[in-house]
Amino acid sequence: MPPPATISGAAFATEAATASGLRSDYQLEHHLTQLRLRGEKVRLLYDNLWQPVLSSVVAGGLLVAAMWPVVDASVLIGWFIALTAISGLRLLLAQRFMRLPAAHQQHRRWLGWFAVGAITSGCVWGATGVLLFSNDHPEQIAALSIVLAGISAGGVTTLSSVWWVSIGFVIPILLPLKLQFLLQGSPLSVLIGLMLVLFLGLIVTTSRRFSRTIHDNIALRVSMASREAQLRESENRYRSIFQHSPLGVLHFDEQGTITDCNNKLLAILGVGRAQLIGYRMLARSADHDVAQAVNDALEKGTGYYEGTYRLPRATEGIPLRAFFNGVLSASNQMIGGVAIIEDFTERKRNEAIIYRQAYYDALTDLPNRRLFIERLESLCNERRSEQRCGLVMFLDMDRFKLINDTMGHAAGDDLLVQVARRLELCLNEEDMAARLSGDEFVLLALFEEVSLEQLDEQAERYMRNVQQVLSEQYRLESRWLTVTPSMGYTCFNATECDHGDVLKQADIAMYQAKTEGRARLRRYQPWMSEELNKRVTEPGITPSVGR
Repeated sequence: MPPPATISGAAFATEAATASGLRSDYQLEHHLTQLRLRGEKVRLLYDNLWQPVLSSVVAGGLLVAAMWPVVDASVLIGWFIALTAISGLRLLLAQRFMRLPAAHQQHRRWLGWFAVGAITSGCVWGATGVLLFSNDHPEQIAALSIVLAGISAGGVTTLSSVWWVSIGFVIPILLPLKLQFLLQGSPLSVLIGLMLVLFLGLIVTTSRRFSRTIHDNIALRVSMASREAQLRESENRYRSIFQHSPLGVLHFDEQGTITDCNNKLLAILGVGRAQLIGYRMLARSADHDVAQAVNDALEKGTGYYEGTYRLPRATEGIPLRAFFNGVLSASNQMIGGVAIIEDFTERKRNEAIIYRQAYYDALTDLPNRRLFIERLESLCNERRSEQRCGLVMFLDMDRFKLINDTMGHAAGDDLLVQVARRLELCLNEEDMAARLSGDEFVLLALFEEVSLEQLDEQAERYMRNVQQVLSEQYRLESRWLTVTPSMGYTCFNATECDHGDVLKQADIAMYQAKTEGRARLRRYQPWMSEELNKRVTEPGITPSVGR
């Protein structure tokens, strides 16, 4: 029987040999497993190369477009050519790899070549942090940062099967940009730089085990942050428009109750916020036309109001124009609306001024030739005018030129104003007096349809009254002067009315009155036109008809 020591030594040797064999088998199996895993990882790298490389080229093109206004064109073009060349070589490498038999794909050199391509691409992208970084253009910096962060995140997602390749791709991309922000020295840039450091550390420590999770989280976070920023930007833009708009803006709910308004609307209406918030535009006491516009907005999507709006207990109204628009919820339910309100006060005032300038005489404030002719023309064209008769009178003041020349233009203007006021005293409700030019005035008087004899009598009576009023003395420069009018008129029936002929006849009648002397009143007769035609043929005669 062998000694115990010998037995113990042999057993130990056997156990050692067995253990050594087990380790060798384990190491061999582990080695083979690692080779297979590495081969699958390398194959996965090449399988997933096409989409990120093409996306990288597209992103590079977009980045070039974003940086074009602020970076030298040669730098952008050179950088994009380098990126495109590296991307093309990587795709050619992937195409060659995919054609190889599976056994040949296991060779280590394919991982090395892939890593060289990925790191070189990362360096090209990282160069943008130096070449394209512009301190004076924060929007471009933001675009650059977003693009580089997206490329890094995409690289981790597609390269994390071999973690050191993803790190070799990401670090050259983010490191120059991080240093650029840190070197700026401002609190915001340092904060962004520190955030990049945190981002890089997160990728380095988690890319090997949680690359897919990190990718999903980063994609979700970027998406949510982008949407939140867009929402915040949209809200800020709207609030800026809402508060600083030159127009009034109000919000209302589905019951037509005002829930918010801007300061401009308060200024337009001249009320406090407490008086307006909670006001029910659909209440019975509210303005009917406004309520109709609100109902239209809630039922049809849009509503419109224009008029003089008066709030309850307001002393006067405000000319307004309002556009009401309904607002739908995410479920397409009407939840209220928005109204844009314009103050028409100044516009109405300007329109009134323009209208007065266009249609009224500046000196006498009487209608001018244009308004008078339009009124007479519309009278002849209206159907209701068929029930009417009337007269048109032309007049000018005798000795007006003499007064104007001897006493001055101020006295002449004073005389014209007094004549205008006296003419207004003679007018009935629908009559009109106008100043044509100089001392020439015209008057339109309307009568209900009567017989020819009655029309003659009414017209004669009307004109005698005008003549009497205008023939009374005028006070000019502390002196009483007698200035008589020369007047001619014609009667017309609206059923046979031609405004041009009526004006011409009244003008001829006044010319006839002037030729007979001062202070004459003449009604148009057909023979006056014949007499005028004869005088036209006489040499040296220039009648004043047709002024």
